[in-house]
Amino acid sequence: MKTLLRQEFKIQCITVGLFLFSFLLIKFIDDDVIAKIIISEFFLIAVVQYSFNIIKFISKEYVKTDSRRVYIFLASYVVIGFLLLIIFSIFNINKGSLSLKNLFELIVMSWVVISPILIIQSLFISHFDTENKL
Repeated sequence: MKTLLRQEFKIQCITVGLFLFSFLLIKFIDDDVIAKIIISEFFLIAVVQYSFNIIKFISKEYVKTDSRRVYIFLASYVVIGFLLLIIFSIFNINKGSLSLKNLFELIVMSWVVISPILIIQSLFISHFDTENKL
């Protein structure tokens, strides 16, 4: 696990690089295929970054900076909201409730703003850890 955490910054850079590279492929690949690739890569980035940052947040070896605390708070907001959205859509809980539907639309819109910030912030946190040999 420690070896994986030492290489974490490189892993994140590769996943983000693949994500950005897939946007260049939009011109050459069918729209449905590239859309599925981009969505898959986006979730891959989210899982990789959230997992590494949760492990580091719980570990006593890593400094609990304000940046890491803000990342964990915002990323947990996105993850918990996403899981609630999946649960509500499976059980059709928000079928008749317009206010609940509007709430989830606002939550999803906030993800559009928060997600790029979380990606960049996680890269900065990992770079800080790498530079400080943590």
